[in-house]
Amino acid sequence: MSTLPGINLVWHSIRPQGGMDRHVLDLISGFSSRGIPMRVIARTVSWPGEKPDNVEFVVLPDRTPFQRFNNNRFEHKAYEHIRTGWPVIGISRITGGPVDLSISGGTHPAHLVDKGKAKPGYFDRQVIANERALYTNSRAIVTHSGRVRDEIVRDYQIDPAKIHVLYPPIDTTFFNRGLEAERDRIRQSLGIGKGQFLLLFPSNNHELKGADLILEALEKHEGDFVLAVAGKKELKHPRVLNLGFRQDMPALYTAADATILASKYEAFGLVGPESISCGTPVLFADTIGATEVLSEPGCYRFRRNADDLERLLTRMDERFHEGSLRVETPSECIHYPYVFDDYLDELVRLIRTSATSE
Repeated sequence: MSTLPGINLVWHSIRPQGGMDRHVLDLISGFSSRGIPMRVIARTVSWPGEKPDNVEFVVLPDRTPFQRFNNNRFEHKAYEHIRTGWPVIGISRITGGPVDLSISGGTHPAHLVDKGKAKPGYFDRQVIANERALYTNSRAIVTHSGRVRDEIVRDYQIDPAKIHVLYPPIDTTFFNRGLEAERDRIRQSLGIGKGQFLLLFPSNNHELKGADLILEALEKHEGDFVLAVAGKKELKHPRVLNLGFRQDMPALYTAADATILASKYEAFGLVGPESISCGTPVLFADTIGATEVLSEPGCYRFRRNADDLERLLTRMDERFHEGSLRVETPSECIHYPYVFDDYLDELVRLIRTSATSE
């Protein structure tokens, strides 16, 4: 196969955070390591460590203090800065021209429904218009769950034939059971006692990730649970341990007894395979896309209400005191090819196919 001449990639924030931000960093590093030049167009760039040599970052700075206005402006302007002749990967909702491959983290209409917002506001309508343009202009679309594929078909009447479900990979050289021998030491450094059940809650948006529901369920339960929040924003509650923004996630996953998300909307939920790969099960609401491809004893599902979660916490507490919560063989609980190189191979194949189908 001939190599790609280069890749344009458009994503608004290049930064070391979770979710799609983390995935974009991995994509850039992966393409760069294969010797494929890149032009990355963003609103802001905060690369962790030394930037790759063959990656050019084009920053379109914000013009106002209003983030939704800035993002809408970026989505309309970004296409003007692509390098002609190179395939385009659109992850932000860019308009202005054809896109060889878009990667979708979910549709905005479905996000509004799950938030309980019945009537879209002005900027919601802008986002929906931009999203429609992106998917219409895309030669191929990658979604990170079957749920998102179905949303795109339903909300934007896109031909299912051009949508490809590729569940997102993780870096198994980073997320693995290598810190298992350090588990007790890490827990002690966090101030967690031997009889305490450490629930890890990775969140930069507590409302969306279901913090209220989790706390309601914990208040119903008498077990000695500690909810450790890994994220910039503090969550105030007697059972909460605020860890702040952390980059040592493998250590936190290893230290935890379970990782939890009760999101109103979650296209996939990359913390699932990350946590399981570190030997720690996840408790996921049935609204989370990753539940399509994760199973017990790595992933325990609950209906998104406090009573069902409280019942699951009781079950987990019993297993905790039996000493049987660790995931010994993560690969048996993750039912898709989650090694990053396999995912990147498929992206390259899709880009080549779409670029030659013009």
